[in-house]
Amino acid sequence: MRIPSYILYLLILIAAAVFFFSGYYLSQYQLSSQLSLNIAELEETRSRNIELTSRIRVLEDRVLQLESEKICLAVETEKLNQELSKLIAELEGKGKEIAKINSSCTGWYRELSEARNNLRKLTLAIDKLRQDKELLVILKSEPPQNRTEAKIYWNDTRVGLYKIKPNLIPTVDTIIYYLDYYFDWVESFPRDASPEQVCNWIFSYTTEAREYESAISKLRDEIYLTVLTDLGEVLRIMEEIS
Repeated sequence: MRIPSYILYLLILIAAAVFFFSGYYLSQYQLSSQLSLNIAELEETRSRNIELTSRIRVLEDRVLQLESEKICLAVETEKLNQELSKLIAELEGKGKEIAKINSSCTGWYRELSEARNNLRKLTLAIDKLRQDKELLVILKSEPPQNRTEAKIYWNDTRVGLYKIKPNLIPTVDTIIYYLDYYFDWVESFPRDASPEQVCNWIFSYTTEAREYESAISKLRDEIYLTVLTDLGEVLRIMEEIS
């Protein structure tokens, strides 16, 4: 049995309509799915953009804060630099003052040292003159012509010289050693002697007795030389400190 052509066309039309609507709904479904995915991606991107914007604002605020701190730090640094320059200038001034004071103190110390040295020299000169004064007393005095008094005199002289001029002690010891020889000769002078006896007494003048008088003469020469030497030293000291 042959199908009428209009039915065939109708079937074809229905089939075409079915395919058309099937394709349309399928494409709409795919489009809707893709749109949902795109919307989700857009939402995610939007959220990320919001988060990034927030972070950018935080960073911008931090940058502004750092800039403000930088400006404050620059101001404080300049202030500290000025204070430091001022302190350096003050310290340099103090250093100059200290150097000046140190120079003055050095001069004072030098003058004080010179004064002390001069005082020491004057003290030495005065001591020498005092010693020489005692030596001149010995030089001017005449030894006693009595044995006992002479021993006392020379022993006292020895004690005095030991304190001021120990180098003269050996000569005094020589005097004391020959003292008895001398006075033995002196005391041997005969009483109511005739001229001949006096001559014999004079010729009996022993070497030991002569050593006594020679030692006294030597002591006087040594004292005289010591006094002259000390006076020369005192004059030299006076020239140094004048």
